[in-house]
Amino acid sequence: MPGSTTSGFTPVSTEKQDKDTAHSSAKSAAAPAQGREIPRPKVVVCAGNSTSTGRVIPHAMTLSKALGAELLLVHVMEPQPPAYTPFDPFEWDLRRREAEAFVAEVAKLYSTDERGIATQVLQGRSSEQICACVVDNVQDIAALCRSDVETPGHIGNTARRVLERATSSVLVVPPTAPEGQPARYQRLLVPLDGSARAESAVSFARKIALAEQAEIVLVHAIPDPVMTEVGPLESEEIELKERLTRRNEGVARDYLERIREQLRGAGLQVRCLILTGGDARRLLTSAIVTEAADLLVMSSHGNSGYANVSAGDFASYILAHSSAPVLMIRRQADTSHGHVYRGAESKGVRRPAGAL
Repeated sequence: MPGSTTSGFTPVSTEKQDKDTAHSSAKSAAAPAQGREIPRPKVVVCAGNSTSTGRVIPHAMTLSKALGAELLLVHVMEPQPPAYTPFDPFEWDLRRREAEAFVAEVAKLYSTDERGIATQVLQGRSSEQICACVVDNVQDIAALCRSDVETPGHIGNTARRVLERATSSVLVVPPTAPEGQPARYQRLLVPLDGSARAESAVSFARKIALAEQAEIVLVHAIPDPVMTEVGPLESEEIELKERLTRRNEGVARDYLERIREQLRGAGLQVRCLILTGGDARRLLTSAIVTEAADLLVMSSHGNSGYANVSAGDFASYILAHSSAPVLMIRRQADTSHGHVYRGAESKGVRRPAGAL
């Protein structure tokens, strides 16, 4: 089924474009949710060029099918800088027509009889327009390529700004991903640090794994215990450090097993993986390679993340260095998701020995 293209342009001056874009984005963000039916969730693909789009669309199609979401292909026409050249409405109209032809051709290439791809050509700043497309539904996902260049740790300007501004979840595909090949997920990695925020990614991984018949690998990375050192550690201190490591491994194993049993109840194949012996971020990026992960599903924040930043340090590092696509889940401010230990009860406060 061919994709449908919508645009609705009236060429205007660059200054007016910026004002209209800002006004449109602010209006969309401020639109009241009350009295409106929540629209069907969608995966919005940022179509920059044919190469990056060919890397992102196969993953976006697999995710949209697994999550029951619509697929929208968006190309944004960036305005020329005011001092660059005088605004030419004929040139702008020509660019618009070329953009519409581009997204229509891409949609036709990837659409099937069962699954079509809607298209839109917008004008303004790419990051602002992509973010504005995913403000109506908290289940929306913005999908884009991490960068146009294969430089380790590099995130392109558009991807970085979307990650900073988007209130929705984001799919980030590395520039090393194959172009145009169908995305098949056989193994999903789900990093967990023991927090309810991190566990918000589990429900997404569950849906994807059920749709793809994929294995889920629950991962917990244990960093080396940090002890204040002003000289060589004494034998008692070394023993304390080893005891703490063993304790953390035991707690992590019990924690992952609890979640594993919950997922196995849905008929899924689930495995637990505990990583030790170094920086947790680097341990996970290495595990992505050694485990041959097809997709990493993780929360934007965990135990150490601040809610007023777009992503925690751990998630930001993984987004920049992962060799596999990363679906970063932004947990909304609700209490519908309970922690795996939500039924646990405290035995009460224990008084120090000798206390009255």
